[in-house]
Amino acid sequence: MVVVRQGFRIGQKLIVEEIVKLFEERAILKSKELEYKKEKQKELIKKNNNEIRLLNYKIKLLRHFADFIAWQVFQNDYYKARRFYSGNPQRPDLLNTNLQSVILATEQLHRQDESSFALISDLTSFIDIGDILLIKDETISIVECKEGDVQRKVFSFLDEIQRDDFDAKNIDYTDKTDKFFDQAQRNIKQLEKGRRAVNFLKHEKGLDPFSDREIKITEAGKPREYYFKYLIDLIEESKSDDSAYGIVEDILYIVVYRNAKLAASQFIFNEMVKGLGEKVITTDYLRIIGLPLKEPIFFKPIGAETIFDILFGRLKIFVAIKLDKLIELFNTRGVKARWLTTKETNAILDKKGPYKPFVFQNQGIMVDADGGTILGDSFLIYLMLDNLTPTSYVDRYAFPKK
Repeated sequence: MVVVRQGFRIGQKLIVEEIVKLFEERAILKSKELEYKKEKQKELIKKNNNEIRLLNYKIKLLRHFADFIAWQVFQNDYYKARRFYSGNPQRPDLLNTNLQSVILATEQLHRQDESSFALISDLTSFIDIGDILLIKDETISIVECKEGDVQRKVFSFLDEIQRDDFDAKNIDYTDKTDKFFDQAQRNIKQLEKGRRAVNFLKHEKGLDPFSDREIKITEAGKPREYYFKYLIDLIEESKSDDSAYGIVEDILYIVVYRNAKLAASQFIFNEMVKGLGEKVITTDYLRIIGLPLKEPIFFKPIGAETIFDILFGRLKIFVAIKLDKLIELFNTRGVKARWLTTKETNAILDKKGPYKPFVFQNQGIMVDADGGTILGDSFLIYLMLDNLTPTSYVDRYAFPKK
């Protein structure tokens, strides 16, 4: 385990060094973009935008490597990783954060205990709690870094009010403004989120860090089944004709392109989808790089060559899902499911809960499980990017663990 964590440290250090360079390069390009727009240099604007898009992809790729480390820390457990994600896909600009202080803190933590690993949260695409996740003695704790005089005073104040002998009458208010107490309140909320997340990791139950709802995990009583072998066969088949087409349980449609058919692949796929019906969702498998909460591609048992072909655009995989067929499968497996009306869907959206339901053409999907469950976007990730078979996904509801 010590060797593995030392590998994590090396990997994280390389990610930090490279990602900071990319952010600096992007900042320069964005400043040039303003100049080009003032001068109305259309060709230079186009060239500059293409360079920014390439840098953004490289940044996403490095965050994906950081996610790969994080998912190993969470033992590839979606429910553990989920507790650390707020639902906001926006990630911090690392040039405008306390990154340098966090780096120094991780180095100090590593010196204190060579068997530990301090994961920098802002490097990932989904960890929204704490500056550092410290993994030590098979446990995870959350570390907040104290940067700036005000922040240090806030943490000192919070430490003081938690003492057993604390007396509110002894507080010195002369150096504490409304801004100070606003920051203290934000810190308290962040610390509470961290406490809830750590509590969930220890007990696998408790309050969600980003809401007041009790977390209830729905898992299938049957082992999960994946269609990786079928996908691998399609990838191999595509080598003979530069393309291959497949269907999983009459619900998922998979298309693989390479070489001569790469240039027109998106157009060909879009035309194919038109014949599948109205309620169809599609995705490019490469989207796995940009999404904040999903199993990283490096876990996929499809071979290193295929993974890097996908990452560098030498292989395109598109997936489509027929939503009506999925609802039909739910009902066939004994779990009532239906489309909500637009009115019912809007009523749910008006509640503005912490997690948004999946909505397609102004309609959500209701599944009759746990008193009524509205499907969120995660089912698309499970089926289209995590490669879970539709039946295995539905069986999470049809045959839950007791």
